[in-house]
Amino acid sequence: MPRIVAPHKSGLHRLACLSLYKALLHESTRVGAAVDNPAVTRTLQSLIRFRFDRDRKLLSPSQVANGFEAGHGALSLLRQCARKSDDALNKLSQTLEHVALQAESTARYRGELASRWKPPPPQRRPHLENLRRIANRANHMSTPDNPRIFQHPRPISEVKSGVRKVPNLILAQGVPLLKYPGPTPVLLNRILKTKIQWGVRKWAQHLDIAARIQIGEWEDDWDSILGREQGIVETQEDAIANRQLGQQAEQVEEDHTQTSPEFKIRFVGGNRPDIGDGKNNNQSTARSSPAVPGVSWTLALRQVDRQLEQAVHARGRQYAELGDKYWQVIVKERELKEKERKERKHARRMARKQATSIVDADESAGDVSSVSSGFL
Repeated sequence: MPRIVAPHKSGLHRLACLSLYKALLHESTRVGAAVDNPAVTRTLQSLIRFRFDRDRKLLSPSQVANGFEAGHGALSLLRQCARKSDDALNKLSQTLEHVALQAESTARYRGELASRWKPPPPQRRPHLENLRRIANRANHMSTPDNPRIFQHPRPISEVKSGVRKVPNLILAQGVPLLKYPGPTPVLLNRILKTKIQWGVRKWAQHLDIAARIQIGEWEDDWDSILGREQGIVETQEDAIANRQLGQQAEQVEEDHTQTSPEFKIRFVGGNRPDIGDGKNNNQSTARSSPAVPGVSWTLALRQVDRQLEQAVHARGRQYAELGDKYWQVIVKERELKEKERKERKHARRMARKQATSIVDADESAGDVSSVSSGFL
């Protein structure tokens, strides 16, 4: 299921759940006071907390609806119990007895499973030990502050193949990438895709804002005409109030609808004065200049566009610094590879020289023995 429609990330859903949760806890306290038994209150509150914590990340709409229905049914039952209704108290006692029996059955089942447990076979113990080491963060070689890629170049003793491989610096749509020979890891492809999609989203937002700026310029021209012809002016306070109303409307729309690549135009009435309002006839035309802060329609849009531009430039500088670090890794890898190549070449030359000297010594020893045997 897409993350954008997850119920536990919706403000309206969270508000409804918290309201029901607090109401159930409050009514459970009243039930305990009505029956003069604080243990009932503790039991009910424990069950309420357990159920809400277990179902807090439900994604199925039918399960969410059934949960709300069961919660409101329990709330009405607790309210009737607080009013000391005999039928409600009997139903509540039966429900608690059923829950206790179910808990005992679950405990017996878990006990049986625990009694059947056997230790893992010896051949699986290294794998389990490896999983424990991976779960321990102290054993992680790579951290966000010190990525593993910057720990290269590694000594030749840690290279599995025994021959050092120099990576290549690749630029994928402005994203630097250090690619070692061999198959590309799946995680690296995901990270690259995420970074490219971020740039695509920023460009789409820039195009959307550019279209809105054009409409805002038309609105500024229209407000200028109204101010010049009719004397209608929007003050600084009205502009701030309209902006706040617009932000509230956008927040409500984000909670109810999904984001769309197409832009939508909203007209917020707010406290804008009517054309026939006589008290604004003598005011100056503050909208005649679109550059007046807090009054121009295009000012806020240009500020948002500027923020997008700054974010893209900051990400570009970050990529440039990352590319420089990658290049330093490549330079060090090349130097070490050349050094190791010379060392291997020198080792082969010395091995050939030593082998040649041994062969020569054997040949000279063989010649002496053959001559001496001839004189004997």
